[in-house]
Amino acid sequence: MPKMDQMDDRRPSQRSLRSLDFLNLFLADVRDGVDPYLSVYLKAAVGWDAAQIGAALSASTISTVIAQTPAGALVD
Repeated sequence: MPKMDQMDDRRPSQRSLRSLDFLNLFLADVRDGVDPYLSVYLKAAVGWDAAQIGAALSASTISTVIAQTPAGALVD
């Protein structure tokens, strides 16, 4: 296991940082593009009403916002 001072010296390369930027950009588009299809699926196949669909999508968004801060701190 590397010592703590050795871990502090490691820096990500510019290439890996750019790759993560592009991945984040495309994943945000995928996540935002899925919501309309998920809404139609929940309405047609599962039989949920608009209030239930809105609550589910809101819970998903709120949990994402809450989880991003600790996950970001862990990664940093």
